[in-house]
Amino acid sequence: MQPTLIIGDATIYHGNNLDVLPTLPDNSVDAIVCDPPYELGFMGKSWDSSGIAYNVELWQECLRVLKHGGHLLAFGGTRTWHRLAVAIEDAGFEIRDNIAWLYGSGFPKSHNISKAIDKLHGAERTVVGRNPNSRENATKDNTLYESGTVGKTDFITAAATDDAKQWDGWGTALKPAHEPIVVARKPVEGTVANNVLTWGVGGLNIDATRIGFAADDKPFAGNRTATFGTQETQSGGDGSGGYEANNVGRFPANIILDEFTAQLLDEQSGITKLGDIKPHKQINVGTGINVMNSTQITGSHKGDSGGASRFFYVAKASKRDRNEGLDELPGQSIGAKGNGLARICSQCSTPQLTGCDCINSTYINPVRQNFHPTVKPTALMQYLIRLVTPHNGIVLDPFAGSGSTGKAAILENKSFIGIELTADYLPIIEGRLQHALETMNTKEGDLFE
Repeated sequence: MQPTLIIGDATIYHGNNLDVLPTLPDNSVDAIVCDPPYELGFMGKSWDSSGIAYNVELWQECLRVLKHGGHLLAFGGTRTWHRLAVAIEDAGFEIRDNIAWLYGSGFPKSHNISKAIDKLHGAERTVVGRNPNSRENATKDNTLYESGTVGKTDFITAAATDDAKQWDGWGTALKPAHEPIVVARKPVEGTVANNVLTWGVGGLNIDATRIGFAADDKPFAGNRTATFGTQETQSGGDGSGGYEANNVGRFPANIILDEFTAQLLDEQSGITKLGDIKPHKQINVGTGINVMNSTQITGSHKGDSGGASRFFYVAKASKRDRNEGLDELPGQSIGAKGNGLARICSQCSTPQLTGCDCINSTYINPVRQNFHPTVKPTALMQYLIRLVTPHNGIVLDPFAGSGSTGKAAILENKSFIGIELTADYLPIIEGRLQHALETMNTKEGDLFE
């Protein structure tokens, strides 16, 4: 199959991934980083209710084209990720872990049971006030939670019937605040050491994704001051094994934060300080034949201080990230078909969920060139690509969407293969990838160094 777009080292195919994947060679890509449909029918999109994410045949094709020991990272929805993980496992992958991406922008989509009971009884509820987070000058029918009217006036009402009073305060859903990322690996051939020497993949790039210092300008952190990490330098059964303290940062965790959740975590944890780390010998004591030898900790480092977020990577997304390179494309309202989650102030463009001080403000659905409803931050995708992809590696995304993985791959100096079914997204992919390539050509592409 001929590619639709070639931009630098990025190749884009337009078509069904079940048609395109069989044309790719065996063991030809180093990593797969993707955001499959969550199969929820989000915003009425047909591609989000096709069942493709649960298709074992798809993941078998991914397994075939991935090198032995290569990693697959796949985003999933909180309600459906288990079926995604099972399909990936049934295809032959090993499930290695689960990364939780925590964010603060989720909006509750809960059903008010008390209101539903009164509606069932045909009872009129009494308005007792207005939700201060909703817009004025609308009728009581325009509630904050009804499909198609999100962001308009929400009135606080009192239960009218005894049944409704019994269920006052009950709902049906929690506020979404995280997305799981399935971490899977194609089985290695022999040992991991043999596999990495043969295929060039099989491990995670720990040092490249450590939680670094604020001082050295590495953004893999919510850090404010220097951090401490340990790296093994030698080992031996005679007690000569040692660990040398270094300044490369903390070990990456299977939790990723955004700036909002990092701030919330720090508010909860408060500011703490770790004591200084001094050279010492640590004696590991066991029993019987399991007596462990000592290890030497060398070097001396200052402890750090800050909130608990400094232990985790914080994805700091650019506000212009979504639409970079798309100035020539016509805009569309991303609030079509009842999605008001991204409404902004008509005067200052502040998101409604954030709030602003504009007088007589009204909230509108913003018009954006990148109208894909589930765009992932490029910084987050760069971090994930760097974690699982070797130098000069090839990244595959069988669900290219608006091109976030491809953009991140270009900024990480990796080759990219993307497959996208929806033709409307191809101009967006082209514009974003071309912008990333131009950014790299001006040596401004790496967000992390």
